[in-house]
Amino acid sequence: MRKPAHPLLRGYVWVMMVFMALPLVVVIGASFNRGAAIRFPPEGMTLHWYAEVWRNADMVRSATNSLLLAVCATLISFIIGVPAALALVRHVHRHREALQAFLLSPMTVPAIVLGIAFLVFFGWTGMGLSFTTLLIAHVIITVPYVIRSVAGVYLGVAVSIEEAAKVLGADPWQLFTKVTLPLIMPGVVAGGLFSFIMSFDNVPVSIFLTRRETLTLPVYVMSYLVHNFDPTIAAVSSVQVLFTTAAIIVIEKFYGIRRLTETI
Repeated sequence: MRKPAHPLLRGYVWVMMVFMALPLVVVIGASFNRGAAIRFPPEGMTLHWYAEVWRNADMVRSATNSLLLAVCATLISFIIGVPAALALVRHVHRHREALQAFLLSPMTVPAIVLGIAFLVFFGWTGMGLSFTTLLIAHVIITVPYVIRSVAGVYLGVAVSIEEAAKVLGADPWQLFTKVTLPLIMPGVVAGGLFSFIMSFDNVPVSIFLTRRETLTLPVYVMSYLVHNFDPTIAAVSSVQVLFTTAAIIVIEKFYGIRRLTETI
């Protein structure tokens, strides 16, 4: 049995959790402020600023762009990252370490350096700035998270399980869909969550590659704060927090956070 944590350690963890959660409480509380400035505790309660978020067409458009971009980047990252992770784990090749370092390199390069590099590359190739080029950049950023998560789980899958499926007559597609995929699903879910979050919240790369038509929500919020400091920003941030919380609840309901965190 696992030895229970020391009471001091448990207390320290709880204190740190409360400390990290306090800014969220301040932001959510300020989003209900009746006044025209961000203030906590709020001066009265109102939903006016949530209505302002909905009425702000540019903000809604940027949120839609971010959501669509994150979904597309996550799906493409699955298509690229899952096979790459399986190949890196199972197939022994003399260049495997170099290939792994190359695929995971976006995680080690500063994001602002990546943003400048993408801007120069897309300008040099004549591709310009569009939703497609922004998606390419986000996929390059998110693929490593899928590879790391899936590879970490796949390393714990015994080769004998897949060999037994082959002996019993499973073809490659059946082997993947009926045996391998269910076993690596915790890594797939974890990688998908990381990919979605990294894409949706990205600023250092997106700020170099967005135009008015492709503006993402984090970049729009940054530009909005240059000239405004009203609770609209607190309201849209609160909506993001609630969206993330809802996603975690759904995953816990149908999958289980405990199984998910065991892969990280």
